[in-house]
Amino acid sequence: MSETTATIGIGKMYEEFKITQLVNETLTTVIENVQNNHDKISTKAKPRPLSAIHEEIREYDQLSRQLEKEYRKSMRIVDDDFELARAHWIQLQKSNKQGLAIRGCFLTMLEKYPQVRPIWGFGKRIEGRIDETWKPELVEDFYFRHHCASLQAALNMIIQNKDDRNGMRRMLNEMGAHHFFYDACEPHFEVFQDCLLESMRLVLNGGDALDDEIEHSWICLLQTIRLHMGEGIEIQRANYLSQCLIPKEMEEVKENWKKVELYGFRKAGITLCESAFKSYSELLKTHNLKMTLPIEANKTSQSFLALSDQIMMALDKTIQSYTPEDGFMNLIQEIRDFVIKFLVVEVCPPLIRKSFIDGMIHMLCKILCIKHVKEDFLHVWKKVYRVMEQSMIANIVEY
Repeated sequence: MSETTATIGIGKMYEEFKITQLVNETLTTVIENVQNNHDKISTKAKPRPLSAIHEEIREYDQLSRQLEKEYRKSMRIVDDDFELARAHWIQLQKSNKQGLAIRGCFLTMLEKYPQVRPIWGFGKRIEGRIDETWKPELVEDFYFRHHCASLQAALNMIIQNKDDRNGMRRMLNEMGAHHFFYDACEPHFEVFQDCLLESMRLVLNGGDALDDEIEHSWICLLQTIRLHMGEGIEIQRANYLSQCLIPKEMEEVKENWKKVELYGFRKAGITLCESAFKSYSELLKTHNLKMTLPIEANKTSQSFLALSDQIMMALDKTIQSYTPEDGFMNLIQEIRDFVIKFLVVEVCPPLIRKSFIDGMIHMLCKILCIKHVKEDFLHVWKKVYRVMEQSMIANIVEY
C-alpha cells in the first residue's frame, strides 16, 4: 500500500469515526432529555398514529443525511480544498478529455472576449469571422494546439505539486513573472477561470461532468492559481518599474521632455491623441473589431481635450517620478487620480498600447524635428509608456 493510499484510508477512517461519534453524542443527549423529563410525560396520552411515527422517522432520516453530508463536506474542505479537482482532472486524463476542456476554454475566451484575440497569432487569424466557422479551423491550427498543450502541461504540473503548498506558490509566482512579459495582467487570470469552468460545463457529460462539490473544488484551486500568479506579476512589475531605465537613458528622456513642455502640453496632447485615435481606428478595421473609444475623436470636444491634457500630465508625472535609487516605484501612487478619472473599458489593450505609442512617437518626432526614428530612441520611449501603463494597471487591479 502506498503512503498516499494509506493517508487517504486513515483520513476516511477518522472521518467515519467523527461521524459516528457525532451521532452517538446526539443520541445520548436525546435519551438524557427524555429521562429528565419523564415525569412530565402523561402516561394516559393516546398513542400516536403509525403514519405520524413513520413521518417523524422520515424527517429524522432526511435531517441526518443532510447533517452527514454537510459534515463530510466541511471535513473535506478543511483537509484539502483541491482534492476533488485533482481527482476530477485525473479522471479526465483517463477519459482523454483534458485537452477537450482546455480547447473549449480558449474557444470560449476568443468568442466571449474578442478584444483578447490580437494577443495571440492564432487569434489574429480568425478576426473578421462573425460566424462560428472559424472554430473547426482553429482547432486544427498548429499554434493553437501547441498553446493548449502547453497550458494542459502547466495545469498538470500545478496539480501534481498541490500537496507542497509552498512549492506550488513559488512555481506559480515564477509563472506569473514569466507571463508579465506576455503582457498578461491579473484580470486575465479571472477571465481564464471563468472560461475554463464554462468549458467544463459545456463539453463534459456523464461521469466526467461537474457537480456542485467538484466545481467548488475547482474554484478553490483556480482562485489559488490566480492569487499566486498575480503575486508573480506584481513582483515582476515592481522589478520592471525600478530597473527598466538607467540614469543615462532618463537624462536623454528628460532633456527631450523639456522641449515638449516648451512646445506646450495642450498642443502636444492634441497631436498625440489625434494620431493615436487615427491609428486605433485603422487597427480596429484591420482586425475587424468594433471596440471604439467612448470618447469623441474631435479635438474641439471637451472630452477629447480633457483626455489629451490628462495623458500629457500622466506622462509628465511618469518622467518626473523617476529617481536613480527607486526608478519609478513611486509612480503607482502618484498616477492614481488619473486612473480613477479616466479609466476606459471595453477596448482592446494591445491595440490601445500600440496606438498611443504610435501617437507619442509621432508627437515627439514633430516637436523634436526627427525625420528618421532610431531604434534606441523608440525602445526607450516605449519603456516610458509601458512604465505609465503598468502603474495604471496596478491601480486598476487595486481599485
